[in-house]
Amino acid sequence: MKDTISSFLSMQQALNTRRTQLNELRNSGTSRTYDIYADGTKKTVMEPTYELKKVDKMLVEINKALFLLDKRIKQANAKTNIDVDLNFDALMSEIE
Repeated sequence: MKDTISSFLSMQQALNTRRTQLNELRNSGTSRTYDIYADGTKKTVMEPTYELKKVDKMLVEINKALFLLDKRIKQANAKTNIDVDLNFDALMSEIE
């Protein structure tokens, strides 16, 4: 996929958000609990809402994509020169 660095940075941010969401989902136990009352007894039922292996697989794929995006962005930045009109030494010097 070819696109601009800016676009890839946006994708990277979106993937980081998705990774956070999936981590929260995985850490929440990915199950739903409810009670059934019948014949004067209470039965607690736990049902998985997502398969943990599928959540983990998606997290691994997102981590791989983030690594590749970061690597390619850094490679592009290493090749790109920009011209900025500033006097860095004067800005970083002591105040007299």
